[in-house]
Amino acid sequence: MEKRRPHYELKAIVAQMTSVEAMNLTQTAVSGIRCAGMTKAEALEVVRNLSNSNFYKSMTTIKSHQTWQDVYHAEWRDKPLYIKFQQAGEYFVVSFKER
Repeated sequence: MEKRRPHYELKAIVAQMTSVEAMNLTQTAVSGIRCAGMTKAEALEVVRNLSNSNFYKSMTTIKSHQTWQDVYHAEWRDKPLYIKFQQAGEYFVVSFKER
């Protein structure tokens, strides 16, 4: 299932993302950051600078139609990025990669 408005409040996501550790990066996200040629600190800066205009879509996971993930598009050094967040108590960066 998909929708064109955020499921989570970006303001709350950004408020949590105060350090690399607070991003709760999945292994997939860590791998994507590395493949994009970025450091985790640079990825944190990108996340902290997201705005509502970067929102792309919300979608449910394959395993559960009740678990939502918000997708944002951003740019870093002219590289288009795809960033996906999910909440399970805290927010997690589920995916972070070049588009």
